[in-house]
Amino acid sequence: MIQPITRDEILNGLGQDYYCYMFGLNHHEYKCDMWPTIFDEVGGIGYLARDEKKIVAQLIFVPKIYARRIALATSPENRNIEGTMVISCLYVLRDYGGRGIASAMIAETLNFCRKHGFTRVEAIVDHRPPQESGINTSFYPFRKFGFVLDNSREGWEFRPESRVCYLELGKNGEHADAGDALQRASSAMFGHEGPRSGEKILAQDSRTK
Repeated sequence: MIQPITRDEILNGLGQDYYCYMFGLNHHEYKCDMWPTIFDEVGGIGYLARDEKKIVAQLIFVPKIYARRIALATSPENRNIEGTMVISCLYVLRDYGGRGIASAMIAETLNFCRKHGFTRVEAIVDHRPPQESGINTSFYPFRKFGFVLDNSREGWEFRPESRVCYLELGKNGEHADAGDALQRASSAMFGHEGPRSGEKILAQDSRTK
């Protein structure tokens, strides 16, 4: 099931190893007050996908005004700082790849951004094919929603394969169909047409290893 990351999880950790650097690579201790601040300001910081109790995927987003403060790669051409959300990390365990989980998480993030007044979404990705991107966030699931690569420069100067991709929600947001993406992910994870009674793929709105 796919659920928003809660404030309690921000403060107390996720209870297992994870990839996205929100809490550090292998540590569960809460160390930074930025994340609860973002949560309180915009209503969330991302999503987790679980198979039973096991975390199998993560997506972390951060408003661009905060992304620049912590030196995340963003598009230098975009001046819409306050209206832009940045997906800083998207990671799916290798055994769960190809089930539409990444697409479902992206779709839900786009819906979140629309609901909370963001008009543009950027993401830090690897522009190479998925089989070559390794643990990096692949551009592949983003392009299905109309994201475009900014090829004017590398996302990270020390990683020539990295790029920033972006989507203007006012122009291309209609391509993101969260319902279809979530239904496909549900079928792939649960092995049937959507969650049965007691199985919830999406809770309330509040890379591959």
